[in-house]
Amino acid sequence: MNVKMGANARMSWDQITDQPSIPTVPSFIKATYIDSVSIQSPNIYGGTVAIGSYNNVFKADSNGVYLGNGTFANAPFKVSMDGKLTALDGTFTGSIIGSTITGSTIKTAASNEGYLELSGNGLVSKNNINEKNGVAIDSGNFSSIDFYYRNEYRGGLAQTAGNLALTTTMGPIIIEAAQASSTMFRGKVDFTYATVTGIVAKFG
Repeated sequence: MNVKMGANARMSWDQITDQPSIPTVPSFIKATYIDSVSIQSPNIYGGTVAIGSYNNVFKADSNGVYLGNGTFANAPFKVSMDGKLTALDGTFTGSIIGSTITGSTIKTAASNEGYLELSGNGLVSKNNINEKNGVAIDSGNFSSIDFYYRNEYRGGLAQTAGNLALTTTMGPIIIEAAQASSTMFRGKVDFTYATVTGIVAKFG
């Protein structure tokens, strides 16, 4: 049935006998906005979030957060649900706090600066052109503390086959106690292969 009404005619809602159902929009839908390019909502819950495709992807799911691979186990960067971080490289500022740091090489500065290098071979001090310069501590079976100047060995303290040797490649070895203190030797002192000068023997 067609209804024709004049320009100034009015109809009230109560006069409509077969009223259509108009649902009331819940408040949580009013707080969420979705268009062709974005989703805006205070909270979004779901099983998986994925941005990208194949191995060029960022994902977050029940495994954790990861990127660079579609599978969590193979991702080069990932953070598990219990907070374990895996990454291939990184730059950090501030403090790194932990009970154990494990790695093949740890450097205190970039290679174009003076730095200390800690590795499985020991601890080495190097200058800004990557030369050994300063102390080097060897961590082998027969360890040593060596001293270098621009990659030139200047001496050190070494433990080899039960012996402890203090050597120098240039200049004297000086053992000096504080003023009014003594330098003491205990045990057998062997001067068989030594040339001794400047002392007067005193027997008590």
